[in-house]
Amino acid sequence: MKSNKIMQFSRLFIAAMALFLVVSCNKGQSLQEYYVDNKEDDDFVMVDVPTSLISPESNMLDEDQKEVLATVKKINIMAYPIKNGDMTKYKTETEKVKKILSSDDYEELMSFGNGGQRMRLYFKGEEDAIDEVIVYVQDAEKGFLLARVLGDDMNITSLSSLVKSFQNGEANVDISQFEGIMDVFGQ
Repeated sequence: MKSNKIMQFSRLFIAAMALFLVVSCNKGQSLQEYYVDNKEDDDFVMVDVPTSLISPESNMLDEDQKEVLATVKKINIMAYPIKNGDMTKYKTETEKVKKILSSDDYEELMSFGNGGQRMRLYFKGEEDAIDEVIVYVQDAEKGFLLARVLGDDMNITSLSSLVKSFQNGEANVDISQFEGIMDVFGQ
């Protein structure tokens, strides 16, 4: 009798584990998987930017900005330029990205744009301990750009301050690594 209950429990446990595996494997494509799947596709332009290209030793950065920079580990940039007016693949790829970003993993921080241009910011993690920031820019005539800022316990307010310092020329950034990416929207 006892071995019969053990067998029933074992079967129930195995069935539960199988169901768990099926559900967890069916979660959908992650943003990381999307990057990897398209890495060899010539229709995409990709750049991985280590934070070492951004000078944390810049005398123009204050201590708070240097601390923020230390929380950023890597920046992945992917662009899909529309070539020869081919909108079919553009629409397919934007739907894939939207589906990934609409998952429960990402929280939309802000969205703005007009007409055929739109920019959305997303984050993953807690507001004061962000692990990933996503910048998704679309232009209906030129293509899209997807940037992932990866880090540990980043703070969105502090990151915004750091970005402003870059825009004001207060930090040294080797922009030669971005050639090709910026051309997507400069066509």
